[in-house]
Amino acid sequence: MLRYAGESNLKRVALECGGKTPQVVFADADLAAAAEGIAWGIYYNSGETCHAGSRLIVHESAKDKLLAAIARVTATITLGSPLDPATQMGALIDEGHMRRVLGYIEGGVAQGARIALGGHRALKETGGFYVEATMLDGVRPEMKVAREEIFGPVLAVMTFADETEALRLANDTPYGLAAAVWTHDMNVAHRLASAVRGGTVWVNAFDRSSMATPFGGFKLSGSGRDRSPHAIDKYCDLKTIWTAYR
Repeated sequence: MLRYAGESNLKRVALECGGKTPQVVFADADLAAAAEGIAWGIYYNSGETCHAGSRLIVHESAKDKLLAAIARVTATITLGSPLDPATQMGALIDEGHMRRVLGYIEGGVAQGARIALGGHRALKETGGFYVEATMLDGVRPEMKVAREEIFGPVLAVMTFADETEALRLANDTPYGLAAAVWTHDMNVAHRLASAVRGGTVWVNAFDRSSMATPFGGFKLSGSGRDRSPHAIDKYCDLKTIWTAYR
């Protein structure tokens, strides 16, 4: 888009290019609340959202409890036809994308990750392009499932031992659209929220928004901001007038 703008009339372009949002969960967090936010944060809209919380970075001592809690929440999310009022998670956009998502899952397993939940096509008999809500445990930062935007219902799980490692993992991505921090320690929360390279950071929450606040990212997540007066400023040029009174 920037190239096309340069080749035409240098029109101003704002880009929102997706993300690989980290959900950082410390051992002292409310794990039930975190599980709710994490499950819906990745499985809402079948993971086809730009800021989907696709990377879970959890303290090693809390991982097993948290994954079990996420599985319980996920069991309450109804997968099915979008025409059914009871459905809470639908199909992917088309067959090609479904195969792409399944390919990421297979590739993650081939690189050493373990399927902790889901991992397969679902409701094949309907002809729809459904993929189960999936968790991949044992993911390493260099794996494709940890670095590339899957745009599907796939949660990549990594662990950390201390705050320094948590921050390193959260920022170890070419994207920077959003992030979340789950902890009762507000000192930790403020440090992480300030240090994580994300245009939006939620603390003990996920996916809250307002038209009064800007939305956009850093790095490969794009440039510019949507919503808020900051977005209006992007459409304006400042003009300076100097006047000498004689």
